[in-house]
Amino acid sequence: MAKIRDSRIELLRIVLMWTVMAHHFVVHNADSVSVFPSSFTRFFYNIFFYPIGRTAVGCFVAITIWFVAGKAGYSIKQAVKQIASIEGTVLFYSIALGFFFMLHGDIQVSPTNLIDIFAPILTGSSWWFVTVYAWLVFLLPFLIPALHALDQKLHLYLSIFLVFAFGFLRYVPLFWIPIDGLLVDFIIICVLVCYIRWYVDLSTVNIRHLVACCIASFVGVAISFYGQFHVDGLLGSTFANLYNGFFGSPASIFSLVIAISVLLIDLKMPHFSSRFVNTVAKLCFATYLISDYGPIQSWLWSSQFPFTRVGVGLGMLQVLLVPTAVFAICLMLEGLRKLLIGFIIRFIGPFDLLNQALS
Repeated sequence: MAKIRDSRIELLRIVLMWTVMAHHFVVHNADSVSVFPSSFTRFFYNIFFYPIGRTAVGCFVAITIWFVAGKAGYSIKQAVKQIASIEGTVLFYSIALGFFFMLHGDIQVSPTNLIDIFAPILTGSSWWFVTVYAWLVFLLPFLIPALHALDQKLHLYLSIFLVFAFGFLRYVPLFWIPIDGLLVDFIIICVLVCYIRWYVDLSTVNIRHLVACCIASFVGVAISFYGQFHVDGLLGSTFANLYNGFFGSPASIFSLVIAISVLLIDLKMPHFSSRFVNTVAKLCFATYLISDYGPIQSWLWSSQFPFTRVGVGLGMLQVLLVPTAVFAICLMLEGLRKLLIGFIIRFIGPFDLLNQALS
């Protein structure tokens, strides 16, 4: 019997993928946020959509870790199988888009680019998230038992230390932590989520407190954004670093609080199952692969949908309408791809391994 997917989580995955696309629409746009005449619009773009991408990524990673940490065991074989489950989709778009843009002249024919096309997860040149995520999944069979070996108190101390050191201290100009990078950020999320998964009773968690944490974090983001322009010296530099950390790191203090709070709020919601939601969730990973592929990203946000071309008078509606339309088109393209591959496989014969790799 097939396992019934939790549509609460699947719906959250969809929202996170849409949020990433909305973030890309703002951060990669040919026009800056300053072109909007409304101060409210500029405020909302600068505080939410411009820096929110890595927070959405952090929440997406937290979902994966939450379910892995809840399993009785997670082997290297399971990790490889999980990586292989996305390899087919990634490889398809890497080859299809890579050769299309090579023929179009947007990508130069070279050994380096050919290696990138045929080994996108290893190179990380086209989609950084896929590569870092794959490395994290491969490390989980080692990280999870190591964290299990700690008692609850040591695990708590480790979580507090990592959140303080990497979430806050590394953004204070006086301090330097000689370990950095997105994989380190993902491991920090792993340590924190595993502690919550194993030792925190969700029935005792108040949703209002989680919402208050999200609001407080965004207030902190707003203070950091404006503080960097109005405060001098060490404090002003710290404000600037905290805002840039929220923009660039899923393990910054603001990103962690928002991502973990959103996940816990979602888990506190009533369970439901929806075939439509689950189907869309299976397709939505491709929206990132399609829209964030270099030449397509440039074509979408620099050529087709600059703020001034769409109309600055639309204000907040821009970030609601444009990414949603592009998101829907990408979903349809991925749906057509799956239908076509399913038809080809049924027509040729029962190649179960190929079917699993490409679905």
